[in-house]
Amino acid sequence: MSLSVDNQLGLLRDILSEHCESCCGSKSECEQISRLARSILSNKSSDQHEILAMLPGIHSYSSAGEKAADINAHITTNRGQLENWVETIDSLQG
Repeated sequence: MSLSVDNQLGLLRDILSEHCESCCGSKSECEQISRLARSILSNKSSDQHEILAMLPGIHSYSSAGEKAADINAHITTNRGQLENWVETIDSLQG
């Protein structure tokens, strides 16, 4: 069973929120973020242009996290952006 776009956004939001709140994570979480962003982008059924506009940035964040020597430093450096993404998803799903 595949996840709906809303389910994928919820999962994406949860992982991004966890990174933001704890300032730590794993490369496998970054890989999951990347897969979710690509899947949502490829779906194209979302009429929420704000989400579609931020997904390339989320994908870039996760790709850099997969390659980062210090994943926690990468997350901390991007904490402000993580907060913005979580708030945007919350406002559009609310």
